[in-house]
Amino acid sequence: MPSIHPRQPTIATAPKPNSALATDRALLALGGDPAFIADLLGDLSEEYTYRAAHDGVYAARLWYVREMVRSTPHLVWNAIRHGTPSARARLAASILAVVATFSVLTVAWLTRNGPPASLVVGGGIYSDGIVVNNLGPVQLSMSVLDARGHRLERTDVRYQRVSGVPIPVSTRGVIKCTRPGDAIVRASLAALHRDFVIHCQPVRTIRDAGWGNFVVGDPAATLTVDAIGLDGQPVTRIAARLRVVDSTVATLDASGRLRPLRPGETWIDIEIGDRRAGAFVTVYEPVRTFEGLRPDQRLVVAPIRLTRGASIRWPLPTGVFFLTFSADSSEVPPTRGFVGLGSGSSPTVQSPVNMSVAGLIMCTRMPEPQPGVLGAYCLARAPGATLILTYSGPGGPNEIVGSLALERQDQH
Repeated sequence: MPSIHPRQPTIATAPKPNSALATDRALLALGGDPAFIADLLGDLSEEYTYRAAHDGVYAARLWYVREMVRSTPHLVWNAIRHGTPSARARLAASILAVVATFSVLTVAWLTRNGPPASLVVGGGIYSDGIVVNNLGPVQLSMSVLDARGHRLERTDVRYQRVSGVPIPVSTRGVIKCTRPGDAIVRASLAALHRDFVIHCQPVRTIRDAGWGNFVVGDPAATLTVDAIGLDGQPVTRIAARLRVVDSTVATLDASGRLRPLRPGETWIDIEIGDRRAGAFVTVYEPVRTFEGLRPDQRLVVAPIRLTRGASIRWPLPTGVFFLTFSADSSEVPPTRGFVGLGSGSSPTVQSPVNMSVAGLIMCTRMPEPQPGVLGAYCLARAPGATLILTYSGPGGPNEIVGSLALERQDQH
């Protein structure tokens, strides 16, 4: 018969001597009192042996580690009190290393990426989908996020058209708007799905873009663009990319509105789909009158308020400049006043608003850009030139409110 060997009982022992000696040497190196360390490790060793025999080795080890952690503040304080300067330096370095390691592990834990949890539509300026103004192919933008909002670098999102206008959509998300209209596209990644709208508004040409003139202190204003689509009609949805050439004169806020900052001129680059355009922006300094203008005040604008039969006479600077009167109300009849040429000239055409000049100055009337606007290009050869603005024509309101701008030109 095969012999049967009885199983030997498991005897719980304290931590291995080599491990205990290493711990003892480490604590002594950090400046701990030898008697205190010996008593502490001895008590822990005895309790460990007892717990290992009754609760098991793993439970005893867990208790041992927990008690060592609980004893750490006492060990640190003991080392500070009894350690040498070099031992205290080693203790500080050890504590710093532990803190740095814990910080790195914490940051790694908090910033780790999880599995994909949501798909977020990107691009365009509308929250309900993506605006496409391009005539050529466009790569769709889709962000993949985990449950904590971390963006994941995933290239395996797949796309397909679900409904709407029949535009070509590749599985990789390349679309081409061949006609205006809306299409529903589905993005898929594993079990995630997201349906969104493609607003196809291809722009064939940009005929006009601009803000007009600005005054320092005015609120931000939205760009007006005359963009024409494939059908010859104005495009109603636009995803424009804008850039201010001189950001010290004006700037763009988060919603794409222009905010004037200081007097000056700048250019706005406008990109809509495949098309490019620009807008010239002039920012004026507000003044009460043209009297006493400094040489450095090159772009100024003053408020004008004229009752019927009244007039104003303002001094003009020397040099070359533009004068522009603009009425605030659209009810004002067209201002077709004639700006006289030469010294002492006066209006020759009866109209609601008339501009004339006097003195050693010559002016040429500029084409009227719109009703209620009157402009002139002038050269004042000597001091003493005067502008005369009169409201005396028939019809229109009893009072005209507007502004008069002066823009000095460089002389070469």
